[in-house]
Amino acid sequence: MPARKRARQEVEPADPPPPQEPTKLQKLRDTWEFASLVQYIYIFGSVVKIDEDIDVDELESECLKPTPSEKLAQIGLALLKYVSSHKGLTLDIFDEYARRQYVAKAPQRNPFGIDEEPKKFNDMDTFAKIRILQQLSTWTLNNPDRIREKMPEQKDVEQTAWRVDPIGWDKEDRTYFVLDDDRLYRRTDPPVPADPPPKSKSRAKPKLKKTKGTRASKRRRLSTTPPESEGEQEHEVTHDQPTHEEDTFGGMKWKCVAVTLEEYQAFIMSIRKSRDPNEKELVKRLEADVLPIIEKRAEQQRQKALRKQRELENMEKLANAKRSSRIAGRVEKQKEQEAAVEAERKRVAELEMAKKEQEKQKQMEEACWSPTLPTINGRLKEREVKRILHEEELKRLEENSKKAETNEARMSERHLKAEMERRQKELEQMAQEEENWIFDCAVCGVHGENLDDGSHSIAC
Repeated sequence: MPARKRARQEVEPADPPPPQEPTKLQKLRDTWEFASLVQYIYIFGSVVKIDEDIDVDELESECLKPTPSEKLAQIGLALLKYVSSHKGLTLDIFDEYARRQYVAKAPQRNPFGIDEEPKKFNDMDTFAKIRILQQLSTWTLNNPDRIREKMPEQKDVEQTAWRVDPIGWDKEDRTYFVLDDDRLYRRTDPPVPADPPPKSKSRAKPKLKKTKGTRASKRRRLSTTPPESEGEQEHEVTHDQPTHEEDTFGGMKWKCVAVTLEEYQAFIMSIRKSRDPNEKELVKRLEADVLPIIEKRAEQQRQKALRKQRELENMEKLANAKRSSRIAGRVEKQKEQEAAVEAERKRVAELEMAKKEQEKQKQMEEACWSPTLPTINGRLKEREVKRILHEEELKRLEENSKKAETNEARMSERHLKAEMERRQKELEQMAQEEENWIFDCAVCGVHGENLDDGSHSIAC
């Protein structure tokens, strides 16, 4: 069988996937101005009256909001009040007076423009806002004695804690820092420029004779830079305004390496087996000085998340309990309504039956029926009819009594009470009569009230 030729795609290695575009959050963390601003807030924020509760996580959330952040504007106003001598600064005039500071101190980096109406801080992108806030924070330190006298650390030994020293280096001589936000950063210095090649020694050339002016002027014109066009001049002016891609760190690069405990552990594992003395020392410093703090913070965050989860569960249980109580209330109310309807239906049926029975007795009496021979069932039914009629009459009197309280009854209140008492006594008498019974046998002549001699009543 002939050998199969492999296709070109099988021989050549596949192209590596393109590098993934970093997220806005990662770009923000890799911005040195953001790290500088956060460090300034942690150390000097209370002096310039920035909200003490704000931390790096909240600042990140404010920067990632799709709408203008009120908190970022408030931070800028607090910094501007400390820098500017103008009294009565508000957010409405922040743009104008921030521009004045740039015009006086850094006109080539003025982000507010030169138009009569300055560009609005809230309309700028996140990275431009961070650069403005970082620049304002730097200007507050132009008079260090003013801010130093307001700090709680007054001794020189205590003030050395403001300095941030590197925590170590790696084998490529890149510098690592751990700032007050407990994050690990890496600073990469720009490459050292190569030394220019030495000039070759040559014999001195004889002086040239003076040439004509036309030729010299021609040489001057060739060596002179040609004038720029208007388009190039405009491009140069707009280029003075930096974007977040432009180098603003002197050629150095800033990188956020680790934020969470997992990221710290992954970084340490990546250099743990290194033989480089700098990286060995870096691992020791991180494990001894930084990792316990990160672990403690991770545990606090875990406990905070658990508390929040429990609060959410309790709120959900409370909402379900309220919902269940509302449902139970509706079910109970429905049962009461059904019971009331059933009681009314039963009452109407009994009343109808009583009226029919009363009408039947009246007809039998008119037909000369002898009342001395009633059956036991007949007597019981007669008593039941009387009880139902009396209860219905008593209910009607109670309704009239309620109407009397609202002046809607036809009878007087005194007459109603007397009639109700009479009907109540008749009901009690009827109930007592129901308890007593008379035995009268027409065959053997046995007769007596509540008679019970132990024999069957139908024995005869």
